[in-house]
This record gives sequence, structure tokens and C-alpha cells, in this order.
Amino acid sequence: MLKNYFITAIRNFKKNKLNTFLNIFGLGVGMACCLFVFTIINYEQSFDTFHSNAENIYRVTRHYHGDYGVNHNGIIPYPTGDAIVNGIPDFEDVIQIHGPVDEKISFDDAFGNFHIFREDKVIYVEPAFFNAFDFKIIKGSGSEMLLEPNKAFITERIADKYFGRNNPIGRIITINQTEKIEIAGIVETPTDNTNHPFEIVISLPTLRARHSDIFIDQWDMNWAYSAYVVVPENANITALEIKLDGMMAKHIDEEVQGKLKMHLQPLKEVHTDERYGTMTYNTPELLMMAFLVLGGLIMGIACLNFINLSTAQAIKRAKEIGIRKTLGSHKSHLIAQFMTETFSVVFLAMIIAFTLGQIFIQQFNAFLTIIEYSLSYSKEVIGFSLLMSFGVTFLAGFYPSIILAGYQPIQALHNEINIKKGSGNLSLRRILVITQLAFTNIMLICTVIIAAQMNYVKSSDLGFNAEDVATINFPDGSFEKLEAISREFEAKSYITKVAQAYTPPFASNNWSSSYAKKGEDILDGNNANRKFGDEHYIEFYEIPLIAGSNISGRYLNDSIFDGVVTRKLAASLGWTPEESIGQWISLGNEDIKIVGVAENFNNRALTMGMKASLITVRPEIMEQLSLKISDGDVIGHRDDLEATFRAFYPNDLFEYGIVKDEINEGYIVENVLQTVLSVVAGLCVLLSVMGLYGLVSFMANRNAKTIGIRKVFGASIGHILSSFAKEYAVLLLISFIISAPIAYLMMDVWLAAFAYRIDLSLLYFLIAFTLSLVIAMGTVSFRSYRAATVNPISSLRYE
Repeated sequence: MLKNYFITAIRNFKKNKLNTFLNIFGLGVGMACCLFVFTIINYEQSFDTFHSNAENIYRVTRHYHGDYGVNHNGIIPYPTGDAIVNGIPDFEDVIQIHGPVDEKISFDDAFGNFHIFREDKVIYVEPAFFNAFDFKIIKGSGSEMLLEPNKAFITERIADKYFGRNNPIGRIITINQTEKIEIAGIVETPTDNTNHPFEIVISLPTLRARHSDIFIDQWDMNWAYSAYVVVPENANITALEIKLDGMMAKHIDEEVQGKLKMHLQPLKEVHTDERYGTMTYNTPELLMMAFLVLGGLIMGIACLNFINLSTAQAIKRAKEIGIRKTLGSHKSHLIAQFMTETFSVVFLAMIIAFTLGQIFIQQFNAFLTIIEYSLSYSKEVIGFSLLMSFGVTFLAGFYPSIILAGYQPIQALHNEINIKKGSGNLSLRRILVITQLAFTNIMLICTVIIAAQMNYVKSSDLGFNAEDVATINFPDGSFEKLEAISREFEAKSYITKVAQAYTPPFASNNWSSSYAKKGEDILDGNNANRKFGDEHYIEFYEIPLIAGSNISGRYLNDSIFDGVVTRKLAASLGWTPEESIGQWISLGNEDIKIVGVAENFNNRALTMGMKASLITVRPEIMEQLSLKISDGDVIGHRDDLEATFRAFYPNDLFEYGIVKDEINEGYIVENVLQTVLSVVAGLCVLLSVMGLYGLVSFMANRNAKTIGIRKVFGASIGHILSSFAKEYAVLLLISFIISAPIAYLMMDVWLAAFAYRIDLSLLYFLIAFTLSLVIAMGTVSFRSYRAATVNPISSLRYE
């Protein structure tokens, strides 16, 4: 019996090649999206769950209840870890981590050749790191070596990269060309699904020796340090947090004690709780939910398309059904037949889904460079695909099989099967098409608005000129040579300006300081972005100076500076630009005399808003040159600029950057959203086109005789086409009326995250509606034209 079901299914597939292809491909696309979504969610939810003690590990975080709301911070002052170790014995272990940070690593290979790399996954830890987390040391000494300064473990990947087949144990690497570090062992390369990625593990005592003061009394120093604790089984977390508050109260000012509260964050929440941030990246649970909804909706549309396409073939199979019932087939047998056909389609669609899913993930991985994907060896993905196959078979096949198996034999044999215009079946089908079109319209509207917003952001005036600007970073300690080096670059014909700086105005590694009028207390929220540059910096980046004068390029000592502040900073202290000149502000242990006021400029992504800024000179850290390229070929001159760099530093790392690229990197999440949504919108359009094609096919088959009679009596092709298009235009209009308010609310919420945003103009909705109208009417016209041009004799030959 089952064999006959499959034989009949194959025969039906061959007879209806186009519909079979549309069914298989449509379901394949939908299932591929589900595989893609499941893989991403499964990956993102797996962060640090592989540690055997994960349930008992918590991150120490801070909640600061200030005048501008609650500030959540997972980065804590450096003395905190030692204070917990010495003051709270309730924890089984305390893990102190500095990093991951980037460091220059240099070494000589077995042949005496010098190599230098910049590694961005360097962490500083103590043995507790390996005691608490399941990262495996596979060769060399035990983790106790991390109690000694200048010891390190490297991953298998780094060992192979640096030393190949040679044994790295005991070899020396140099950090920033100053500190000699001995390799004590090799660690198994960690998977990417951890919030503590590393390639090189250096003993924390190395950092303590380098910056001994920050671990003693600098309770206001926040950089790249975090602490985790291992709590006993069934510990009272609230009681432990109270003890942490008591410990912190001993080291902070009284006015801060009532505002600062310590919290313990479970390890499993670190990756998905974006309030605190991490040293890697966060994936908000809301974003995962959005992925889940998108995948489910696309799968739902694919199933609805299958239903439409299957029922559109119902009339063509009427006689087959009538004959089968006349010969004694039970309704259950017919349902089994059609479910077998559905399963066959789903099986073939799954093959397509595996291929497309792999492509989706590879492209996404290449775009983000953060996701590791191996479909072939994932038991979870294979299990999910099997479960999804059976689920789709039932959801997509059950309704059509009931409809087909329910036809009466006499009506079927006389081709009298009909679904009246007002019947529930046709009404349901209309609802399904409206649903498909509504979701497609939502995606189109969102895509248009996001594209408009990102274009607005990228074309907005940032308050400075970053066009055709390249940067070169120089080694530590090179600031004394930079004036002479600058002249070498200025002599090049394609360079018009050179400025010495710490970073450009817009930078990922912003330096911030709290500020106040000299002699007054710092208010919550008064936090300025520090920019360090020479006397050419403001002119180079074309930052408008609205009062006073430029900085001189020199400073009196390491605690008294001349500075240029932005209009926003001056206003925050109650001064006009003119009143600010000659005033003094305090930044903790530094005093700044305001010599000029500049117009506001954006020093970070527009999603965050404009921050007050301060420009001063500090030569010892200004080891970057900004170069203005006159011919616009910022990339093409790289080799020549490197040659000039090599003349001064033949064995150092040449680090070349383009300021516009760094600005664009500030919108990586928004760019990902735009890319993903564009792909989703494209898939929705594709599936909706297939759904429309299915419904028009159903209507064309049902009305074949009517069309034939109308043509015999002189109806034109245009008149017949308009009769088809009229109904679908109404359905499209209804779907747009439903989708537009939903899309408006969604985009209004999304745009609220931007300090600078476009207005939700009617134009964006009209553009999306026009696109949807063209696509829908094009599909309807294509299929209805085929029906309208059929010879009426073919439709009426049996009448």
C-alpha cells in the first residue's frame, strides 16, 4: 500500500512539474530560514553553558542609582577582587579577569626571524580561572604557574601560528616590545560560544607588576576588569549581595554609598543581558525573540503557500478522486495518499533547506565573524530538522488532504466540484493571502525605513570632516619622534595635512572623564569625552571654533592643561561660549583652563547621542598621525605610507586605519539588521508571489469554463485580466491597511534609539505599497494572462 502511495505521488509530481517545483522550493526556503534561526538561537543560548559548574558561577556587577537613572556596569574597579577575597569568605572561589584586550606580541622563531602580531584576545588571570571554568590545559605546567609574573599559556591555534611543529614550552614572547613572557603551557583552543574568549592567557601578577597602583586604592578606575565568584550550592544570593554592599561601603565616599548597589549576575545571563555589556558582544533576548518570530512567520507563509498550491490542483484531480472512491477507497486511504505526497515534498524540501541553511549561516558568519557553524555534526540541528519535517508535513498537508478526500464521487466524476465565492473555503483562502501580503508589506515598509534611516545617519554632518582621512598608529614611546616623522609625510604630494593625536574625533576607544567647575563637586551625568591632539587637530578635522583660541600644542605639566571644550560642555556648566574663556574646570586630579569653545561634534554613534567633549594636549599618549589624502585614494597609498613608516620602525607592526571605516563600524548592529531584514523581505516577497500564483491558479482552474464562455461572447483579454486583478487589488489594499499601523509602531520604537532620526513620512509607506502593488499585480497578471489566452474550445470541449 505504502509503495503505491509513493508511486502515485511520483506520477502526480511529473504531471504537475511547475506546481511541484513551487511547493518544494517554497517549503525549502521556509525550512531553511527555520534551520538558520534555530542554529543562531541554539548557538547564542549556549554561551558558557558547557562549564560543569556554570550554575554556581556569578559575575559581580554594579548598579549606580544616579540623577539620570540606573547605570548598570559589569566592569568594576580593580581593587574589588582582592577586597572580596580578603573580606568575604563565603565564596568558594573568586575569578579576576583583565581583558580580553589587544596587545602587540613579538618573538623570534627557530631560525632567528623576527615576527610581530597584534592579538585582540589576551587575558590576564590567576589559577582560579582554570579551576572554575572548563578550559583544558593540554600540555606544559599546571595553572599554578599563573601565580608567578611573566608566565603565559597559549592556545593550540596560537602555538601553531607562532611556532608550527616546534615545541613552544619555555619559549619567550614579548608584549609591546618591552615585557618578556615565558610560555608555560598550551590550552585547548576554546570554542567561540564563551564570554571569555582568549588566545593568550597571561598571569595576573604580570599586570599587577606593570600597574601596581590600580589594584591597591584606585576605586574609580574602570577599564577592562571583571570578577566572577563561585557560590556554594543553595546559597542565598541576596544575603551575599548585602555583604558585597558592606564591603564596598568601606572603600567609597558616603554620598555614593546610598546610590551604589552590588549585584550577582548568573553566568547564563551574561551573554543576553545587554544592560551590563561584556568585553565581547551581547545578544539581547529581544533580538533572539525577533529572530524566532521571523523564522516562524516565514515558515507559516511557506505552509500557507503549500496549502494554496495544493488546493489549486484539487479540481484537476477531481476525476481521480471520484474513480478511487467509486472503486472503494475510504476517506482515510485518500488522506494517507495525500499526506504521503506531502511528506515526499517535505523530504525533498528538506534537502534544499539543508543547502540553503548552510549558505545563510556561512554568509551570516562571514558578515559578523562571530558565529561558528557546522551543520553536519550538530545533533541538535539534525533532531530539530526531523521534528520540523513531521510538523510541516502535518501542518501543510492535513488541510488539503481533508479537502481533496472530502469530494463526493458523483460530483467529482461530472467535474461539478465548485467553491462558491461566498463560501467559507474561499474566505479562508482570502484571509491567508491577506495575511501573507500584510507580513510582506510590514517587511517592505521596515526595510525602506531602515534603509532611509541608515542613509540619513551615514550622510549626516558629524561636526567634523572625516573624508579621505587615514591614520597610522606608532609604537609606544615614539611621540618624541613624531614631529620629525610628520614632516616626512607632509612632503608627499598626495598629503595635504598632518595632525598628531590619540584618536580621531569619532573613535571606538573613547576616553571619558567626569568634570566640574574648579573647586566644586562633580554632578552625576557630567561626563566628557576626552580628545587629545596637537595644535593642528582642530583645523585638520575642520571642527568650527566659535569662541576663544586654539590649543597651543604644549602643556605646563601633567596636571594643568589648556583646553578647548564644546558648546555642550560649556552649557552644562551654565556658561555661554564667550563666558567660558578663561574659566577653569577640574577632572579629578587634572585642572583645565578653557582657552576656546568649539561647535559640538559627534564622537560616537548617532544612536547614543552627542556627548560633551574636551580637546587637550598630552604628547606622551598622542602616538597616532592623521593624514589627509588629497586625491581620495586612501587605500591605494597604503604601501607607500608603510614604506615611510618602515624607514623609522623596520621591525614594528604597521597599523593603518581609515576614519570613515571606523565610523561605519559604529553601526554594525544596525547594518546587520538592515541586511537581515532585506533578505527576509526578499524571501517574504518570493513566498508571497508563490502564494498569489497558487490562488490565481485556483481561480483560473475553477473559472476555466466561465472564461471560455466569456471569450466566445467577445470578452477581451484585458477585460478578463481586470476581473482577476480587481479582487487581488482589494486584498492588497486591505493587507496594507492592516500592516501600515503595525509597521509604524515597530519603526517608531526602533527609531527612538537614535538621537538623530528621520520623520516617519507617508512617502516611505507609499514606496513600500507601490513595490508591493507592482509585485502583486505583476504576479496576478502573469498567471491570469495564461488563463485568458487559453483556446475556449479546450475549456468547453466536454460541454
